[in-house]
Amino acid sequence: MNDTPESTGIPLRLADRIFLAAHAGEQRLSTRVDPGLLALGCAGGLLGELILDEEITVTPTVRASGLGRCPDYLSWVVLREIREEGGHDLRTWLEYLAQTATQKVRARLTIIDVLHEVPVSAGWRGSPASAWRLASTAPLAPAEDLERLFTEPDPANGRNGMITEPETLVGITFALLARETGVVRQLLARQVARQGEHRMESWEPRIPGPLRTVVNEVAAAREQSAMTPKY
Repeated sequence: MNDTPESTGIPLRLADRIFLAAHAGEQRLSTRVDPGLLALGCAGGLLGELILDEEITVTPTVRASGLGRCPDYLSWVVLREIREEGGHDLRTWLEYLAQTATQKVRARLTIIDVLHEVPVSAGWRGSPASAWRLASTAPLAPAEDLERLFTEPDPANGRNGMITEPETLVGITFALLARETGVVRQLLARQVARQGEHRMESWEPRIPGPLRTVVNEVAAAREQSAMTPKY
């Protein structure tokens, strides 16, 4: 996938990738997975972004630890909330952010011109509503990104067995969150998804503990709410 929309040159963030992977359609986006799962995935992505930026730590409570140099406004807003409400555990933040994460990530993608808002009529029962479509300059389908990650030579070569290269960590965390929200099986052929499962099993123990905690908490929240990925 080309992660840089031609219109802005702004790279996609982790939660952006989750949002795009969880949607189908070009003229009008529709979700591939349960909206609650999408919300958890976007919330996990927002927390993962701040971990990758070294702006927060999980010890096990979530605390601000960086210089506040977030590359976008949404990340900065989430970091500000964590600074003001320190001491909560990651599950609490995940559930709190999930209340609005989908809408806020969609807004960020609209700002960077990856999505365009399309007014639609809600009919006689309601006021005018809105839908969204991919811009002509939007990145390629997320399926291609995941398929390359799962089928090309394994990029996860890290020192002492741990994976530390930043862009590789972004891709692997994206894949793990896509798995936990049911997106992988919606996007990929069964054989590729099965190959991806084997790779993800080897990757998960080798990513930094805070990112692993995000993935595990998304899985636990999904199980607790009895939401099932659509396979």
